[in-house]
Amino acid sequence: MTSMMMNRAALRPLLLSALFFMTACSGEETVFYSSEAFTVYADRVEQKGFTATAPGGERLVSDYVSPAAGKVHSVIEFKFSMNGRDNEMGFGVNHQANIYPGEEDLVILETVFGQQARLRDTIPDHLALPEETRVLFRLDLREVLAAFDRQGWYEDVHGNRIFREDFQGVFIAGSTHPLSWDFENLAGNPDAVMVDVNNDGIYEKELVFHVPDPDNQLPSEWILQNDLSSYPVFNAESPLLEAIYNMALDEMVMLIEDDGTFRTGAEWEGVWTRDISYSVLLSLAFLEPQVSKNSLWRKVKNGRIIQDTGTGGAYPVSSDRVVWALAAWEIYKYTGDREWLEQAYQVISNSLLDDGKNVFNQDHGLYQGESSFLDWRRQTYPAWMEPSDIFVSMNLGTNAVFYQALHILGLMANELSEDGLPWSEKAEALKGRINDLFWLEEKGHYGQYLYGRHYKTLSPRAETLGEALTVLFDIAGPERKDLILENTPSLPFGVPCIFPQIPDIPPYHNNGIWPFVQAYWVWAAASRGHAPIVTYGWAGLLRQAALFLTNKENFVAETGDFAGTEVNSDRQQWSVAGQLAMNYRILFGIGFEVDKMTFSPVIPKSFEGHYQLKNFPYRGGVYNISVSGHGNGIASFKVDGRE
Repeated sequence: MTSMMMNRAALRPLLLSALFFMTACSGEETVFYSSEAFTVYADRVEQKGFTATAPGGERLVSDYVSPAAGKVHSVIEFKFSMNGRDNEMGFGVNHQANIYPGEEDLVILETVFGQQARLRDTIPDHLALPEETRVLFRLDLREVLAAFDRQGWYEDVHGNRIFREDFQGVFIAGSTHPLSWDFENLAGNPDAVMVDVNNDGIYEKELVFHVPDPDNQLPSEWILQNDLSSYPVFNAESPLLEAIYNMALDEMVMLIEDDGTFRTGAEWEGVWTRDISYSVLLSLAFLEPQVSKNSLWRKVKNGRIIQDTGTGGAYPVSSDRVVWALAAWEIYKYTGDREWLEQAYQVISNSLLDDGKNVFNQDHGLYQGESSFLDWRRQTYPAWMEPSDIFVSMNLGTNAVFYQALHILGLMANELSEDGLPWSEKAEALKGRINDLFWLEEKGHYGQYLYGRHYKTLSPRAETLGEALTVLFDIAGPERKDLILENTPSLPFGVPCIFPQIPDIPPYHNNGIWPFVQAYWVWAAASRGHAPIVTYGWAGLLRQAALFLTNKENFVAETGDFAGTEVNSDRQQWSVAGQLAMNYRILFGIGFEVDKMTFSPVIPKSFEGHYQLKNFPYRGGVYNISVSGHGNGIASFKVDGRE
């Protein structure tokens, strides 16, 4: 069936009411989704002994306690690092020790740099670690220091020379809090810094294990804090849906800084290019267009988009900065701001011209660089790959972003009465190469990336964000879109960033589920009217928000728990934007073109009901929109009571 739309010419500054009818609503206690892992009801979420309840639209109560917060295993893995690199032993080769204290007040672990140790392995390994276990790590670094004296440098296990004048210190990384495998940030972590106390070449660090981690503690309730009267009001027959919508709006308001930009998350200050861009595209463009503009403009320097995070110092190893273009175009479609269009067009064209010189691979017709957003190399790349190897690799998601940026630039040029054909032709050529070089016929989805130093190999892993973008951006044809939705692996708590997982790598991008990625996956499914995936995907987003009482940055794929990932944050910007997109993009099916607002709602049978969105602003008009029933096509459409 066709989506209905409202032409810009028909808009005027008064209150309109649009009403969709799909089917009738009935039922007793509403169950939106149920599986062995969890159940989502109209007023609560239940998960194996835990319950989150919505007494009303402005309050949520949860008794969820992270299983990871109660028990710490006594066997830990750790290794040492010179200058914050994984360079003591081979990748994945670690020291191991049982730190169960027995009668000792202080557990002492002695190691020699570069010599793998298995310490205290006669102690039973099934014992839970007592709280506040003190451990002293002693590292013999004398051979390294002697090499500095002999020849002025030390050659690490990978063949890299570390010169005495470049030696910045030695650090400890590991598997159990307060240790972390985040090598890139060891130098800034006080718990990771080893010290030569006696100036004898023996470095030491005392740490306390099984101390309650404040990041693993949750409040027992969420209560609305901010005035939301300036934003669209969502009404439903489900108090859970109302409460989670309001909590997401509440958290969005908390993310607005005094300088008029969006903070990236509770634990992440400042504006990050990919975070803000993916968030603006999901929903922030039409909730806070000016704050979105301010934030995007913060990521422009010398008339070009800033690549602000990534391997090897970011650009050009990490090259997905052009996702900025997708956000800028969405703001224009919503606002119709010609001045913004002109400014954004210049920035995007400058950036893409540079990228054509710096990261375009002529032989393959693809753009090189790191996976879009998956910017922690050990989480998604083989351990042997250096930044130079990642630079010459070609990733599905990054190329999907480049395709859409080129396509958008062609549309922008046409809007500005310029010749957009060269950009459009580049986009179509790139689409062809993506389909030729990434598609895995036997798996029914695209591969993750092309990699290799001399001969390129396609990684058969599924990369969920990239797969979703090929559906949303019409890179895949209709048949392939449906195959992608059917064949991209899913797990009980949601779709993982990649699948299968990389062994022995702690959860984050690997073995992790990111709500914003799941939001794009649900949006992609809705674009094909695929109600079962919409049900499953949206339920997963509702589960984590209700139980955790915030929109977390990520959670562990295999357990659904927020604790246990390498890094996490409350009210993460793109998680908030993704949660809100479920209401706007899916339930009401709102979309924008350069001259109109469109509607293509997808309401699964279990979500059948009557929903209202009041005071939705668009181009000088304010709209009250309601939708009733279930389905993926509109049976009738009324404006001000008229068919």
